[in-house]
Formats: sequence, C-alpha cells, structure tokens
Amino acid sequence: MFTETIQNILSVDRIKVLLIDPHPIVLFGLSSILEVANDFEVTERLNSADCAEDILKLKKPDMVLMDPHVPGVAGLNQVKLVQASFGNDIKIVIYTAAVNQTETCDLIRMGIKGILLKEMSISLVPQCLKKVHAGGEWLDRRSMRMAFEQILQRESAHQIVSEHLSNREMCLAALIAKGYSSKSAARELQITEGSVRVYLNRIYSKLHISSRLQLALLFKEKGLS
Repeated sequence: MFTETIQNILSVDRIKVLLIDPHPIVLFGLSSILEVANDFEVTERLNSADCAEDILKLKKPDMVLMDPHVPGVAGLNQVKLVQASFGNDIKIVIYTAAVNQTETCDLIRMGIKGILLKEMSISLVPQCLKKVHAGGEWLDRRSMRMAFEQILQRESAHQIVSEHLSNREMCLAALIAKGYSSKSAARELQITEGSVRVYLNRIYSKLHISSRLQLALLFKEKGLS
C-alpha cells in the first residue's frame, strides 16, 4: 500500500507520453529512453493513430511523440487524426527520419512545436519533450531553414501571380489548380458556372496559359497549391 502511494505521487510529476510509430523496434527504443530519463511515463505504444481517441479516454497523455509517416496513409493525415482526437490542448512532437519543405511548413501551420529527426542523438529526445511540454519550441534547424525558404518562395510567387489577377480570379485559380470542377468551384465561390468560364478565360489570358492542366502545373511549380 505504501509503495503504491509513493508510485502514484511520483507519477503525478511525470510527463505522460503516447508513442506512435509504425516500427516496433523504434517504439521499444523510445520507451526505453524515456523510462531511463525517469521524468516520463509512457502511457501507450501504438503503430498508428487509429486508436488514439481510445487512449485519450483511458490514459490521458500530456504529449504525443510520433512519426507522421505510416505506410498506406497519405501526407500528414496521422497528425490530423491525433489532433482531431485530442484537440488543440495536446502537445505533439514529430520524430521522423525525414521531413520535406512542404511537410515542415504544414506542420508549423498545424501548430506543431517540436520536430526532431531520427538521425539526431537519442539524448535529445527527452530534452525536446521537456522543452515543448514547458511551452517552448524545438525545431530542427535544417528543416526550419528549408521551410522558411519555401515560405518565402511561396510568398514571392503569390505576389507575382496576384499582381496579374484580381482577388476573385486568384481564388478561382487556386480552386481550379486543386482540381475543382467548374460546378464545384462555382458553388464554393457562390457564382454561376457561366461566370467561372468568363473568369477562367481572363485568367488564362493574363497568365499566358490555355488550360486547367497548365494552370495546375503553374501553381505547383510556384508552390501555390
């Protein structure tokens, strides 16, 4: 009874961490590192975020340390699933082998405060978790540099394109570049399909292109889509 009471007191001060990684050996390694650090309690080890909501109800972790790249799951959907399950209160730290410019930009926009690459020293894992848990940020310098370069490129490209297009034309161009049909774009912008055709002809003329495909390629090349 006395031992259980002491353990309960100690666990209150520990940071509860949920681990998510598709590789069992990584989960085991992270769990071992955090247990040795003695400031953490690993609430659960998951191969994907599919059961994250159930863990929230049962274990109530303070943080999630996760690899967003899971086989068969596109993009950052695993991170979105965790945020949907836990809400904005949960602190998420990304632990992955590689993260590209676009993903880094998207993660920052999603409110992620910690990005740690697996090539870094394992001693940085508990340091990173503690800092983010305390309200700080831990972002890999190389990833941040690439992300800011892309953000600057996007802003520059957006400025160049928007100088030729009106706000309405810019909104329509962005939708068409994403693959929206004329009907769905008209519904989104609350205009008629006839107006969409008129706007598209203006957009093509101003940007010196002639098709939706060229518009989509232009937006992708400029990092606008």
